[in-house]
Amino acid sequence: MIKDYFFKGILYTCIASIFWGLPQPLFFNELNHIDTFEIVLHRGLWSFVFLFLILLIVTNINEFYDLFKSSKKIFVLTLTAFLIASNWSCFIYAVGQSRVQDASMGYFITPMISIVLGNIFLKEKLTKYKTTAVLLMLFAIIYLFISLKEVPILIILIGSTWAVYGLLRKHIMVSPSIGLLYETFIISIFSVPYLIFMFTNGESNFISIDLKTTMLLVLTGGVTIFPLFFFNLGLKYIQLGLAGVLFYLAPSFHFITSYFILNEEILYGKMISFIIIWIGIIFYIYDTYKIRSIENNTQ
Repeated sequence: MIKDYFFKGILYTCIASIFWGLPQPLFFNELNHIDTFEIVLHRGLWSFVFLFLILLIVTNINEFYDLFKSSKKIFVLTLTAFLIASNWSCFIYAVGQSRVQDASMGYFITPMISIVLGNIFLKEKLTKYKTTAVLLMLFAIIYLFISLKEVPILIILIGSTWAVYGLLRKHIMVSPSIGLLYETFIISIFSVPYLIFMFTNGESNFISIDLKTTMLLVLTGGVTIFPLFFFNLGLKYIQLGLAGVLFYLAPSFHFITSYFILNEEILYGKMISFIIIWIGIIFYIYDTYKIRSIENNTQ
Protein backbone atom coordinates (compact mmCIF):
# COMPACT_ATOMS: atom_id res chain seq x y z
CA MET A 1 0.00 0.00 0.00
CA ILE A 2 2.83 2.41 0.88
CA LYS A 3 4.52 1.60 -2.44
CA ASP A 4 1.23 2.33 -4.28
CA TYR A 5 0.99 5.73 -2.58
CA PHE A 6 4.63 6.45 -3.47
CA PHE A 7 4.09 5.71 -7.16
CA LYS A 8 0.86 7.73 -7.10
CA GLY A 9 2.83 10.68 -5.74
CA ILE A 10 5.45 10.37 -8.47
CA LEU A 11 2.76 10.04 -11.16
CA TYR A 12 0.78 13.08 -10.02
CA THR A 13 3.92 15.22 -9.63
CA CYS A 14 5.16 14.18 -13.07
CA ILE A 15 1.78 15.05 -14.63
CA ALA A 16 2.01 18.54 -13.13
CA SER A 17 5.65 19.09 -14.13
CA ILE A 18 5.19 17.82 -17.69
CA PHE A 19 2.06 19.97 -18.08
CA TRP A 20 4.00 23.04 -16.91
CA GLY A 21 6.76 22.18 -19.34
CA LEU A 22 4.93 21.16 -22.53
CA PRO A 23 1.24 22.17 -22.96
CA GLN A 24 1.55 25.43 -21.02
CA PRO A 25 4.10 27.20 -23.28
CA LEU A 26 2.23 25.91 -26.34
CA PHE A 27 -1.01 27.26 -24.88
CA PHE A 28 0.38 30.74 -24.25
CA ASN A 29 2.03 30.71 -27.68
CA GLU A 30 -1.52 30.67 -29.10
CA LEU A 31 -2.05 34.02 -27.35
CA ASN A 32 1.11 35.72 -28.61
CA HIS A 33 -1.05 38.22 -30.52
CA ILE A 34 -2.31 39.58 -27.17
CA ASP A 35 -0.36 41.99 -24.95
CA THR A 36 1.38 40.25 -22.04
CA PHE A 37 -0.19 42.58 -19.45
CA GLU A 38 -3.73 41.78 -20.60
CA ILE A 39 -3.04 38.03 -20.52
CA VAL A 40 -1.72 38.27 -16.94
CA LEU A 41 -4.83 40.20 -15.87
CA HIS A 42 -7.08 37.52 -17.36
CA ARG A 43 -4.93 34.74 -15.88
CA GLY A 44 -5.27 36.19 -12.40
CA LEU A 45 -9.02 36.77 -12.73
CA TRP A 46 -9.98 33.41 -14.23
CA SER A 47 -7.61 31.51 -11.92
CA PHE A 48 -9.45 33.05 -8.98
CA VAL A 49 -12.87 32.15 -10.46
CA PHE A 50 -11.84 28.54 -11.27
CA LEU A 51 -10.10 27.95 -7.95
CA PHE A 52 -12.84 29.55 -5.85
CA LEU A 53 -15.52 27.36 -7.47
CA ILE A 54 -13.41 24.21 -7.09
CA LEU A 55 -12.60 24.86 -3.43
CA LEU A 56 -16.20 25.82 -2.74
CA ILE A 57 -17.35 22.42 -4.04
CA VAL A 58 -14.65 20.05 -2.78
CA THR A 59 -13.43 21.60 0.49
CA ASN A 60 -14.10 24.07 3.27
CA ILE A 61 -13.57 27.63 2.05
CA ASN A 62 -13.44 29.01 5.59
CA GLU A 63 -9.64 28.89 5.62
CA PHE A 64 -9.69 31.59 2.94
CA TYR A 65 -11.86 33.85 5.07
CA ASP A 66 -9.67 33.15 8.11
CA LEU A 67 -6.69 34.66 6.27
CA PHE A 68 -8.15 38.12 6.81
CA LYS A 69 -7.76 37.67 10.57
CA SER A 70 -3.96 37.60 10.26
CA SER A 71 -2.26 40.83 9.19
CA LYS A 72 1.06 38.97 8.76
CA LYS A 73 -0.42 36.43 6.32
CA ILE A 74 -2.23 39.18 4.43
CA PHE A 75 0.97 41.22 4.11
CA VAL A 76 3.13 38.28 2.97
CA LEU A 77 0.52 36.90 0.55
CA THR A 78 0.01 40.35 -0.96
CA LEU A 79 3.76 40.48 -1.65
CA THR A 80 3.69 36.98 -3.14
CA ALA A 81 0.72 37.98 -5.31
CA PHE A 82 2.85 40.67 -6.96
CA LEU A 83 5.77 38.23 -7.24
CA ILE A 84 3.72 35.54 -8.97
CA ALA A 85 2.12 38.12 -11.27
CA SER A 86 5.65 39.30 -12.18
CA ASN A 87 6.77 35.72 -12.79
CA TRP A 88 3.73 35.02 -14.97
CA SER A 89 4.44 38.22 -16.93
CA CYS A 90 8.05 37.22 -17.57
CA PHE A 91 7.08 33.69 -18.65
CA ILE A 92 4.27 34.83 -20.96
CA TYR A 93 6.54 37.53 -22.41
CA ALA A 94 9.26 34.91 -23.00
CA VAL A 95 6.79 32.68 -24.89
CA GLY A 96 5.48 35.60 -26.95
CA GLN A 97 9.01 36.70 -27.88
CA SER A 98 10.16 33.15 -28.82
CA ARG A 99 12.44 33.02 -25.78
CA VAL A 100 11.15 29.88 -24.05
CA GLN A 101 14.77 28.80 -23.57
CA ASP A 102 15.27 31.84 -21.34
CA ALA A 103 12.25 30.80 -19.27
CA SER A 104 13.69 27.28 -19.05
CA MET A 105 17.04 28.57 -17.81
CA GLY A 106 15.28 30.88 -15.34
CA TYR A 107 13.48 27.97 -13.68
CA PHE A 108 16.63 25.84 -13.77
CA ILE A 109 18.58 28.40 -11.70
CA THR A 110 15.73 28.94 -9.20
CA PRO A 111 16.93 26.29 -6.67
CA MET A 112 20.43 27.78 -6.67
CA ILE A 113 19.00 31.25 -5.99
CA SER A 114 16.89 29.70 -3.22
CA ILE A 115 20.08 28.26 -1.68
CA VAL A 116 21.64 31.73 -1.55
CA LEU A 117 18.47 33.29 -0.10
CA GLY A 118 18.23 30.54 2.50
CA ASN A 119 21.82 31.15 3.55
CA ILE A 120 21.36 34.93 3.80
CA PHE A 121 17.93 35.15 5.45
CA LEU A 122 17.51 31.79 7.18
CA LYS A 123 21.17 31.06 8.01
CA GLU A 124 20.87 27.68 6.31
CA LYS A 125 24.18 25.85 6.04
CA LEU A 126 25.84 25.70 2.63
CA THR A 127 27.23 22.25 1.90
CA LYS A 128 30.17 21.90 -0.47
CA TYR A 129 27.87 20.44 -3.13
CA LYS A 130 25.37 23.28 -2.86
CA THR A 131 28.21 25.81 -2.92
CA THR A 132 29.52 24.17 -6.09
CA ALA A 133 26.02 24.30 -7.64
CA VAL A 134 25.68 28.02 -6.84
CA LEU A 135 29.16 28.84 -8.20
CA LEU A 136 28.39 26.96 -11.41
CA MET A 137 25.14 28.91 -11.78
CA LEU A 138 26.97 32.21 -11.31
CA PHE A 139 29.62 31.17 -13.81
CA ALA A 140 26.91 30.20 -16.33
CA ILE A 141 25.21 33.60 -15.97
CA ILE A 142 28.52 35.45 -16.31
CA TYR A 143 29.43 33.36 -19.36
CA LEU A 144 26.03 34.11 -20.87
CA PHE A 145 26.52 37.83 -20.21
CA ILE A 146 29.91 37.76 -21.95
CA SER A 147 28.78 35.64 -24.93
CA LEU A 148 25.54 37.58 -25.56
CA LYS A 149 27.06 40.94 -24.55
CA GLU A 150 23.94 41.76 -22.55
CA VAL A 151 22.64 41.13 -19.05
CA PRO A 152 20.24 38.12 -19.14
CA ILE A 153 17.57 40.15 -17.32
CA LEU A 154 14.63 37.91 -18.28
CA ILE A 155 16.41 34.78 -17.01
CA ILE A 156 17.37 36.45 -13.73
CA LEU A 157 13.85 37.87 -13.21
CA ILE A 158 12.15 34.51 -13.79
CA GLY A 159 14.55 32.70 -11.47
CA SER A 160 14.61 35.33 -8.71
CA THR A 161 10.87 36.08 -8.56
CA TRP A 162 10.08 32.36 -8.30
CA ALA A 163 12.80 31.83 -5.67
CA VAL A 164 11.69 34.76 -3.50
CA TYR A 165 8.08 33.64 -3.93
CA GLY A 166 9.00 30.20 -2.63
CA LEU A 167 10.97 31.65 0.28
CA LEU A 168 8.05 33.78 1.47
CA ARG A 169 5.40 31.07 0.96
CA LYS A 170 7.52 28.52 2.82
CA HIS A 171 7.29 30.39 6.10
CA ILE A 172 3.59 31.07 6.45
CA MET A 173 1.21 28.30 7.47
CA VAL A 174 -1.17 28.51 4.52
CA SER A 175 -2.09 25.66 2.17
CA PRO A 176 -0.88 26.17 -1.44
CA SER A 177 -4.41 26.28 -2.90
CA ILE A 178 -5.74 28.78 -0.34
CA GLY A 179 -2.61 30.89 -0.72
CA LEU A 180 -3.02 30.95 -4.50
CA LEU A 181 -6.70 31.79 -4.08
CA TYR A 182 -5.77 34.89 -2.07
CA GLU A 183 -3.00 35.84 -4.53
CA THR A 184 -5.32 35.59 -7.52
CA PHE A 185 -7.93 37.52 -5.50
CA ILE A 186 -5.44 40.38 -5.11
CA ILE A 187 -4.57 40.28 -8.81
CA SER A 188 -8.31 40.27 -9.61
CA ILE A 189 -8.84 43.45 -7.57
CA PHE A 190 -6.61 45.18 -10.12
CA SER A 191 -7.69 43.06 -13.10
CA VAL A 192 -11.46 43.64 -13.02
CA PRO A 193 -11.52 47.47 -13.13
CA TYR A 194 -8.67 47.63 -15.65
CA LEU A 195 -10.24 45.02 -17.94
CA ILE A 196 -13.56 46.90 -17.75
CA PHE A 197 -11.70 50.13 -18.60
CA MET A 198 -10.04 48.43 -21.60
CA PHE A 199 -13.36 47.00 -22.77
CA THR A 200 -15.26 50.31 -22.56
CA ASN A 201 -12.47 52.06 -24.45
CA GLY A 202 -12.39 49.44 -27.21
CA GLU A 203 -8.86 48.30 -26.28
CA SER A 204 -9.81 44.85 -24.98
CA ASN A 205 -9.12 41.69 -26.97
CA PHE A 206 -11.71 39.78 -24.96
CA ILE A 207 -14.75 38.94 -27.16
CA SER A 208 -13.65 41.52 -29.78
CA ILE A 209 -11.28 39.31 -31.85
CA ASP A 210 -12.77 35.82 -32.17
CA LEU A 211 -14.30 33.04 -30.07
CA LYS A 212 -11.00 31.12 -29.93
CA THR A 213 -9.16 34.04 -28.33
CA THR A 214 -11.98 34.60 -25.84
CA MET A 215 -12.00 30.93 -24.83
CA LEU A 216 -8.20 30.84 -24.50
CA LEU A 217 -8.23 33.90 -22.23
CA VAL A 218 -10.83 32.23 -20.00
CA LEU A 219 -8.87 28.97 -20.00
CA THR A 220 -5.75 30.74 -18.69
CA GLY A 221 -7.34 30.03 -15.32
CA GLY A 222 -7.67 26.33 -16.11
CA VAL A 223 -4.07 25.86 -17.27
CA THR A 224 -2.92 27.56 -14.07
CA ILE A 225 -5.03 25.48 -11.66
CA PHE A 226 -4.71 22.06 -13.35
CA PRO A 227 -0.96 21.45 -12.72
CA LEU A 228 -1.17 23.01 -9.25
CA PHE A 229 -3.90 20.53 -8.32
CA PHE A 230 -1.81 17.51 -9.36
CA PHE A 231 1.39 18.89 -7.82
CA ASN A 232 -0.34 19.37 -4.45
CA LEU A 233 -1.91 15.90 -4.79
CA GLY A 234 1.53 14.44 -5.40
CA LEU A 235 2.93 16.15 -2.29
CA LYS A 236 0.51 14.12 -0.18
CA TYR A 237 2.38 10.93 -1.06
CA ILE A 238 6.05 11.90 -1.57
CA GLN A 239 8.62 14.14 0.11
CA LEU A 240 8.98 17.79 -0.83
CA GLY A 241 12.62 17.20 -1.82
CA LEU A 242 11.68 14.50 -4.34
CA ALA A 243 8.87 16.68 -5.69
CA GLY A 244 11.40 19.49 -6.16
CA VAL A 245 13.67 17.21 -8.19
CA LEU A 246 10.74 16.00 -10.33
CA PHE A 247 9.84 19.66 -10.96
CA TYR A 248 12.97 19.82 -13.15
CA LEU A 249 10.87 18.02 -15.77
CA ALA A 250 9.12 21.37 -16.35
CA PRO A 251 12.12 23.46 -17.51
CA SER A 252 13.50 20.38 -19.29
CA PHE A 253 10.34 20.19 -21.38
CA HIS A 254 10.46 23.98 -21.84
CA PHE A 255 13.83 23.48 -23.50
CA ILE A 256 12.64 20.52 -25.62
CA THR A 257 9.47 22.39 -26.63
CA SER A 258 11.39 25.53 -27.58
CA TYR A 259 13.64 23.67 -30.01
CA PHE A 260 11.55 20.82 -31.45
CA ILE A 261 8.09 22.43 -31.56
CA LEU A 262 8.51 26.22 -31.43
CA ASN A 263 11.64 26.11 -33.62
CA GLU A 264 13.73 28.42 -31.47
CA GLU A 265 17.39 28.64 -32.40
CA ILE A 266 19.88 27.32 -29.85
CA LEU A 267 22.69 29.85 -29.54
CA TYR A 268 26.15 28.49 -28.76
CA GLY A 269 26.48 30.69 -25.65
CA LYS A 270 23.14 29.54 -24.27
CA MET A 271 23.96 25.88 -24.92
CA ILE A 272 27.23 26.15 -22.97
CA SER A 273 25.41 27.93 -20.13
CA PHE A 274 22.73 25.22 -20.06
CA ILE A 275 25.40 22.51 -19.80
CA ILE A 276 27.09 24.32 -16.90
CA ILE A 277 23.75 24.75 -15.10
CA TRP A 278 22.82 21.08 -15.69
CA ILE A 279 26.13 20.06 -14.07
CA GLY A 280 25.23 22.33 -11.13
CA ILE A 281 21.83 20.63 -10.90
CA ILE A 282 23.52 17.23 -10.68
CA PHE A 283 25.45 18.49 -7.65
CA TYR A 284 22.22 19.87 -6.18
CA ILE A 285 20.27 16.63 -6.71
CA TYR A 286 23.13 14.54 -5.31
CA ASP A 287 23.28 16.73 -2.20
CA THR A 288 19.50 16.44 -1.75
CA TYR A 289 19.69 12.66 -2.12
CA LYS A 290 22.65 12.42 0.28
CA ILE A 291 20.93 14.49 2.99
CA ARG A 292 17.70 12.49 2.58
CA SER A 293 19.63 9.20 2.92
CA ILE A 294 21.31 10.40 6.12
CA GLU A 295 17.95 11.49 7.59
CA ASN A 296 16.37 8.12 6.73
CA ASN A 297 19.25 6.21 8.32
CA THR A 298 19.02 8.20 11.56
CA GLN A 299 15.26 7.65 11.95
